[in-house]
Amino acid sequence: LREADFDEDSISWRLMIQNYWSLLSPLIFSDHPKRPGDEDPSPPFNIVRNVMDMNARFGGFNAALLDAGKSVWVMNVVPIEKPSYLPLIFDRGFIGILHD
Repeated sequence: LREADFDEDSISWRLMIQNYWSLLSPLIFSDHPKRPGDEDPSPPFNIVRNVMDMNARFGGFNAALLDAGKSVWVMNVVPIEKPSYLPLIFDRGFIGILHD
């Protein structure tokens, strides 16, 4: 693992997280029986509670959510056919699993 690769991954996730959050938050209503309409109130800022990163690599998505102050639980999934950086994910204090 090169430090430059790790830094690049961290920076790119920090830039993407705001866009992803704005796309996900209005669509995920885990406590509501229907999708919101125009007459419905806006969802709380932390409506997303559980996230699964199916190609976690270094855990950058998890770190970016944490840095952005998003209160979510993230399962970092590392595909078995990719290089396993699961020990790095654990060293960062995150949880994860290998999966095919």
